[in-house]
Amino acid sequence: MKSFRIFLACLPGLVMAQPQIGGGNCSTASLSGNYSATLTGRTLVSGTTFSATSEGIGSVTFDGQTKVTFTLTTNTNKTFSTAQTLSGTYTLQANCLGTVTITSGDSATFTLAAYNVGKDYILTGQDGVYAFTGSGSVLPATCPGTLTAGTYPVNGTGFGLTSSAISSTFNVLGVIQLSGTNTIAMNLFEATNSGTKNISSTGTYALNSNCSGTAILTDSSGNSYSLAIEFTASNGNNFIFSSSSAGSVFTGTGRVL
Repeated sequence: MKSFRIFLACLPGLVMAQPQIGGGNCSTASLSGNYSATLTGRTLVSGTTFSATSEGIGSVTFDGQTKVTFTLTTNTNKTFSTAQTLSGTYTLQANCLGTVTITSGDSATFTLAAYNVGKDYILTGQDGVYAFTGSGSVLPATCPGTLTAGTYPVNGTGFGLTSSAISSTFNVLGVIQLSGTNTIAMNLFEATNSGTKNISSTGTYALNSNCSGTAILTDSSGNSYSLAIEFTASNGNNFIFSSSSAGSVFTGTGRVL
């Protein structure tokens, strides 16, 4: 035992130089600028049943010091396409973990983690109603002014609705087709535990100056779908989106073939 103590005393650098979990080079400046944002919330009743959902997508701005602002389009099982601004403060420790405290637009607390040299982040937390999870990546410096005509594979998750109540949970997989001008078609397969159905709809889209877009589509039965889109590539070839209708809300990602 005595010789072991002497060995440790002679090698203090070896003992203390263990790697720090999560890195060791982060500060609040590691997150700086505009990022995409998804913020998904769930509420349970009786411990096992979903009673409410919140599906938000958009962007978030970290000022590189302490302030943070989320600009979202949020769908719930009761309200659709609601503009939502959440602002507050954030911290980021050397190990790339920190907190977000929302004080305007809601009252919420999140645990925050940055990675990929500050180009990406993830978070999780709650506001007393929903348990949230979220993520995002650095937005392009230049937003797409036009979109390339083509077929974009998409996938996502969401909930079926009946009279604003959650009646099912499902996954979606399919394609969104863009004309390159302003028309859009969405052809998705919606899979639940009881079967699969097709969502086929067409409509028009518009681009905004902040890397976002909107679209309104209608299917053959007259059901309307509203899409909020956030582009994560300057050429528009990658995006996140959220869909709302009287029968469903879901979020997903898309990329060019």
